[in-house]
Amino acid sequence: MDDAATPSGTSTVPMAPPRPGYAPVAEWVLADAEQLSRLRSSLARIVGPADAAASGMHDTAEKLVLIASELATNALLHGRPPTVVRLLRNDSSWLLDVVDHDVEGVPVLDGGRPPGHGGLGLLIAERLSAQVGWYTSGTAKHVWATFPVTQSD
Repeated sequence: MDDAATPSGTSTVPMAPPRPGYAPVAEWVLADAEQLSRLRSSLARIVGPADAAASGMHDTAEKLVLIASELATNALLHGRPPTVVRLLRNDSSWLLDVVDHDVEGVPVLDGGRPPGHGGLGLLIAERLSAQVGWYTSGTAKHVWATFPVTQSD
């Protein structure tokens, strides 16, 4: 998307795949927004400490669950099915990869909207994750974010 086609207050997400070297941990295929609750609870169990219910999730898990929910919601609302959420990991970071099949749609950071009016999922991802990006592969569009692995992970 060129600058003339980008609405004021918006910018594009960097187009690049994540670094290689991540191993798959879990995968979810989502058909609708009702399945987001299952995704969030599964992610919290995987990334959060064993006693997350009693102590509250740690910072990485909270951010990862929030961003997964935001990116999956974007894919369900704006992408083409199926929406696939994958969690991967290497020694130092988690990789969240959200896939839809609208390869023509360019992810955009919309910093021009007032709070409470929606559309800020990618902006939140950019602020709370270590890195965020996107790329296409065949008929799939991937939007991804990374998070540091913490001691309790």
